[in-house]
Amino acid sequence: MLTSDLVRFHYRGHEVYPSYIKMGEKYLSIAQELIDTYNKFTGKTRGELDEEIKNYIGYGTDYKIKRGLARILQTECSEFNITSKILPSEIRRRLFHMASDNFPITERPDRIHPVTRRDIINQVASEMGVTPIEIEEGLYADLMENHILSTFQEPESSWLINRYNLALAQGILYYSMEMKIIAYRNLPVRYKQIFKFIKFYRLIHQVKGDLESGYEILLDGPVSMFKQSRKYGIQMASFLPALLLCTRWKMDAEIRCEDGKNRTFPLKDTCDLISHYTDSKEYDSLLEEKFAERFNKLDSPWVLERETEIVNLKDTVFIPDFTFHHKRDERVAYLEIIGFWRPDYLRRKFKKLEKASINTIIAISEDLNVSEEKVKNFPGTYFFFKSAINPGIVLEILEKIARPLEIS
Repeated sequence: MLTSDLVRFHYRGHEVYPSYIKMGEKYLSIAQELIDTYNKFTGKTRGELDEEIKNYIGYGTDYKIKRGLARILQTECSEFNITSKILPSEIRRRLFHMASDNFPITERPDRIHPVTRRDIINQVASEMGVTPIEIEEGLYADLMENHILSTFQEPESSWLINRYNLALAQGILYYSMEMKIIAYRNLPVRYKQIFKFIKFYRLIHQVKGDLESGYEILLDGPVSMFKQSRKYGIQMASFLPALLLCTRWKMDAEIRCEDGKNRTFPLKDTCDLISHYTDSKEYDSLLEEKFAERFNKLDSPWVLERETEIVNLKDTVFIPDFTFHHKRDERVAYLEIIGFWRPDYLRRKFKKLEKASINTIIAISEDLNVSEEKVKNFPGTYFFFKSAINPGIVLEILEKIARPLEIS
């Protein structure tokens, strides 16, 4: 996505809109020239590429557009790597240690200073089993400007224009107070896809409606967060391409603008934005995937399922991260993983779980700094985890709380 300084927008009354660019000859030509530049600099350093891009962009009135297009190519189509055979930090450690023993080091030897820079490099190269040239090249290979553009996935110029326009819309959402979505006349699988992406990005939300009439979804924006607003803002923006995969919807996002005023960013399914997302993966994160793998290795009578259904609660929905079914009886339990939060969000979450009348285990990351006091009245069973969810703890709790599911 774009950095905040590259997001272009304009006001129209009480509304704010991205300053899209048109799919015309001018910008298609600029896009292709940037793509050709990246192709030409494959195998060269990031510093060399950045210098070439800087010279190309210049200081014209469209420099922000060119920088934005270049950034998308850099972050989404390019892979930079450190090419040194040996860790640069290890090269520096040995060089500086040997240099300190022979200080001062000179370029040319004399009677007082017989050891030169070349002598030090040659000695370290011999000890490490590489050439002196490889020592020179690897010395600062880990600095960002020395990273090598190893792979460039060349896109079509039209793709780059479409991706740039979408990135502008995403950038406006960095400053959102809240986002209101109405999804209607969709197939059930489309609704489920929206809710799965909301869960994937751990967005704080409220939902009203049902499968028949559609859903009204309210998402808290990053400007409303107490902490972690930057990370949450990126995840809020990342949700937009997922919304574009839905067929019938409209969105109104309340944006805190630069002048301090709140304006509305409206969008609907007839917009020209094109999503670059495909169908969501089975697991929302590596945390969930690793937990599922470890749980399935246990010798237990429980079958784990991933987001198997939308539980309709009249004025909201609940899609647990994991569902557990007992192989020999009708007992069921759920596991929900808490992501971003605010005190009122936790209250809404607990109220939803109480209304569902389901047996739920809540796994809470210690990184969220949620105290025992905040969750002491939680209607289900909860536990805290550090970097991974222990399947043994979940299994132990399942045996205690699971029972046949009854939703009125």
